[in-house]
Amino acid sequence: MAKRARNKAGRSGRKRAAAQLDAEQISSALPKIDALEDVPSFGDLRIDDEQRAAFADFCAQADAPEEMQVGCVVRLDRGFPLVVTEELKLRAEHAVGFAKQDKEKSDGLLPAVGDWVALRLAPGHDMGVIERVLPRRTVFERWRGKNRGERQVLCVNVDTILIVQPLGAGEVLLGRIARSLVLAADCGATPVVVLTKADRCADNERTTQLARVLRLVGAGVRVLVTSSATGEGLDEVRACVPEGTCAMILGESGAGKSTLLNALLGHDALETGAVRARDDAGRHTTVARMMVKLPGACGVIADAPGLRSLPLVGHERGLARTFPEVVDAARGCRFNDCTHTHEPGCMVRAAVEAGEIDELRLEVFNSLASEMRVSAQSLDPDIHL
Repeated sequence: MAKRARNKAGRSGRKRAAAQLDAEQISSALPKIDALEDVPSFGDLRIDDEQRAAFADFCAQADAPEEMQVGCVVRLDRGFPLVVTEELKLRAEHAVGFAKQDKEKSDGLLPAVGDWVALRLAPGHDMGVIERVLPRRTVFERWRGKNRGERQVLCVNVDTILIVQPLGAGEVLLGRIARSLVLAADCGATPVVVLTKADRCADNERTTQLARVLRLVGAGVRVLVTSSATGEGLDEVRACVPEGTCAMILGESGAGKSTLLNALLGHDALETGAVRARDDAGRHTTVARMMVKLPGACGVIADAPGLRSLPLVGHERGLARTFPEVVDAARGCRFNDCTHTHEPGCMVRAAVEAGEIDELRLEVFNSLASEMRVSAQSLDPDIHL
């Protein structure tokens, strides 16, 4: 019995040593902080009163509060955070048992790009230790858990979502834009549709595709046409990210996200890749999640790897915010479970016939609502959205 215990302890010790070695190897392979351009400074970012109060409350209960500083996670390389404080820019690690903290205080979540955190800076250490994630104003996340309810947080404390879709590659993917609008509305951020690669698009095609997008998004959502090659529309994009705000670029690989961001920065800060000629699809060229400061009197933009899919599960709030005229009209339908397709007494169909609701917007609404109903039925019974 004692021998088995010693063997088990030995294996555990070797595993811990191997894990520590792997972490050290990964850390040594990360980009050098001094070589990272365009990283926002503390003054470029906005921390609100609730977050400051939460940091003060945490420090009041912490051991060695003099070692604590408030910081913002501006970059994640292979899960290793880069944090900026008022005085420093440094790599950080997570406190032991971080994910098991009191959920009422930390949500049990690892920090994401844009998170304000309570950071411990112990004397003699060149890395900080993240002790607590401070309250989040907004959380942009996507569903990735199939039937288990897991979500992937892409960016937090974000104010604007730049929804990127390319021109010149056939019809613009309206379904993709609609999903992005729902996700942006669900988290409380302002969506802006940015159509890239306008220089590759003939004038008549450009007019047709722009009209389709405008029909889909409806009133109240800005649609910008841009070309990183000619500079068209770039000033309009910058105006959507005023000083003290944070935007996030959302789009699949090949949509021109990194090229657009390089154009906004004025130099090639992010790697870009070619797209396949047969389908205009691209490979992932963004490997880190990061925030960059735009030059001039502008805010910061968060970039993330291209996303192939944007499933919608439990996003009824975002759907209602994106298609408010459909939801309002549906309250007058004769049947509570009206699908707005063929039922008698459907006030939504009546509004379409009266020209008050665009047929295209209703088609997209019905498609997304149907998908969300099917997805909800596939969840495990113990999952609560």
